[in-house]
Amino acid sequence: MRLDLLFSMRLLWPTAFLLLQTVLAAFPAKRFYDTHNYYVVEHDSSLASLDDVLQALGLELVEQAGELKNHWLVRTFKEPHDSRGESEDSVIETFRQLQSRASTLLSIRSEGANYIRRIVASVKHLSKQELRQRVKRAPPKLLDDYALSRETASRFGIQDPLFEQQWHLVNNKFPEHSMNVTSVWEMGITGKGIISSLVDDGLDYTSEDLAANFVRLITFIEVYMPYFPKGCG
Repeated sequence: MRLDLLFSMRLLWPTAFLLLQTVLAAFPAKRFYDTHNYYVVEHDSSLASLDDVLQALGLELVEQAGELKNHWLVRTFKEPHDSRGESEDSVIETFRQLQSRASTLLSIRSEGANYIRRIVASVKHLSKQELRQRVKRAPPKLLDDYALSRETASRFGIQDPLFEQQWHLVNNKFPEHSMNVTSVWEMGITGKGIISSLVDDGLDYTSEDLAANFVRLITFIEVYMPYFPKGCG
């Protein structure tokens, strides 16, 4: 093989390796939650090797967790459930036992004690992955039937003509989309006597809703200019 071609291939190899990592991250390994439990481990390789950690916890490596550096997806076979339901997770319990042994070992200089301490110290994070199903929520809708809104407005003396259209406060057909503020109002917490302010230079201060309560912001120069020595600025 020509030397110039060999040199070019050596230059291209790091780029190809990075490209391969990107492709693998985009297509993660298939998971089998029926037969395995999965975990994510954040690992510091300067303290103990990943192989030693996996061996101590009874885990096997699946792949890197996406593009997160030093984060690994690992797994173990599921254990059968006992008569009380799902048993306590053995991997998490094993790690807790190692943590306890690392903090209570008397033989500080022994090789076994140092080994356990390195294992525990190298695991920065360990968490079990739970399989969850996404549920699509129905989109909020503005409805013609405002009976609940009208009853709420009448009960609390609300005179806002647009109250019925504020579906986030009281949603007539989909109560799960409401903010659940009516229960707070019933406790007497209505905001009465509370002054709210909004700092914005895009307000229409001539609006009928704002004109009577609009306060012009005093500028920095008007407040602090009298304190500057004469001749400054």
